[in-house]
Amino acid sequence: MIVIVGTFNVDPADREKFAEAAKAVMAETLKEEGCHIYSFSLDIVDPGVVHIVEKWDSEDNLKPHLKTDHIRAFGRAMKELKVRGTKLTIHEVASEKQM
Repeated sequence: MIVIVGTFNVDPADREKFAEAAKAVMAETLKEEGCHIYSFSLDIVDPGVVHIVEKWDSEDNLKPHLKTDHIRAFGRAMKELKVRGTKLTIHEVASEKQM
């Protein structure tokens, strides 16, 4: 299993435009094979931070996702916004359990 956790640092003036682009890519990505979670969330303290969490069956499911039309569209939308930085970390998870 692959879990990706990250943040986007966005100009607060572009927060709502970012959220709209995120909604569009989320809707399509969640339809992809092997995707269990693909979620953006606006930070409740810092209006310039957006969090992302993804959960995939495997890297074999993740790789085709990166070449989809909706990811390309999201990338084009990001070029129109003031995104000051992105940090994504991929975690390979051997097992999981409910709390």
